[in-house]
Amino acid sequence: MPKAPALSIVIVSWNVWPHLRSCLEALPAAAGDVRYEVIVVDNASTDGTPERVRAAFPQVRLVENRENRLYTAAANQGLAMARGAMLMLLNPDVVPHPQSIERLVLAARENPRAGLLGPRILDGEGREDWRTGRELPSPWSEFVDWSGLGHWLPWPWLLRNRRPGCSRAQTGPVPLLSGACLLFSAHLPPPLRKLDPRYPMYGEDIDLCRRVQEAGWACVLVGDAVMTHKGGASSAQRPAWAAAMAVTSMQRYFRQWEGPAAAVAHWILIMMVALGKTLLFCGGAWRRPEWRGSCAIYRAVARALLCK
Repeated sequence: MPKAPALSIVIVSWNVWPHLRSCLEALPAAAGDVRYEVIVVDNASTDGTPERVRAAFPQVRLVENRENRLYTAAANQGLAMARGAMLMLLNPDVVPHPQSIERLVLAARENPRAGLLGPRILDGEGREDWRTGRELPSPWSEFVDWSGLGHWLPWPWLLRNRRPGCSRAQTGPVPLLSGACLLFSAHLPPPLRKLDPRYPMYGEDIDLCRRVQEAGWACVLVGDAVMTHKGGASSAQRPAWAAAMAVTSMQRYFRQWEGPAAAVAHWILIMMVALGKTLLFCGGAWRRPEWRGSCAIYRAVARALLCK
C-alpha cells in the first residue's frame, strides 16, 4: 500500500482551466521535499476542465460534481477524502512560489499551537494582499470597502482594519488569514478541519479563523512562504451574483458572531452604498454603457439585503 502523503492539497475548480493549470504546474517546486497529494473537486465546469486535468495531470485525484455545489460544499468534499495528516485549501487562481508550501509545512511542524497557517499573498501586480493579516471585519470596515472610501481616501486611521503598518513579510500570529490558501495543522480536531456549510461561498474563511482562535489555536502568517493570487477567477464569471452572495455571507457572520446590533448596522450601511451606487451607475448608464455592469452588481446587492 502506498505511503500516506504528509499533505493533501484540495482545489475547487469551476471554469478556470488556464488558472488551474498554472496552479498545478507550480506545485512540485512549491512543495519541495514534502510528500503530497492533490484533490481537484470540479463543480460541473463546461470548459473541459475534467478532461484536461486527466490528460495533463493524471496523478491528480479528480472529483467531478454533476452540478455546481459552490465553494464550501465542494471544499468539504475534498477535505473528507484527503489522506494527508495536514490539509490545505488552495484557490485555483493562486500560483505558489518555489518552496512556499514546504515552508508552510515546516512552520506548522515547528509551532504546535498554530491551527491554521497561511502564506504572504501578492496580487497579480506584485502588491501585498491586505486580506491576509487584517483585523476581524466590522460593519464600518465593510462600509469602507464597499463604498470605495478606502480607495479614494487611503488614510491609515480609515484603513486600520487592513493593518497598513503590519509587515506581511514577518512570521507570526494574525487575526485573519486569506482563504486563498489555508493550511490546516495536523493537530486540529476534526470539527475545525472543515468549513461551516452555513457559508456556502464567501465569509467561510473568516468564520473558520474565528472558530480556530475561539478554540485556543493560533492563525499564523508565514512571511517567507509567498504566493501570487490573481483573484476573482470564478466570481468574475457572475459578478452580480457573487456580490450578492458576499454581502449576505457577511450578514450571517455579523449576526452569528457580533449579534443583532452589528447585523443591523451592516445592513443599513451596505444598503446605503447599494442604493447610492445603483442611482449613480444606473442613472448614468445611458451615457456610459460600461457602467451597466456596476449597476447590475449594486442592484443585486440591494435585492439580496432586502431578502434578509
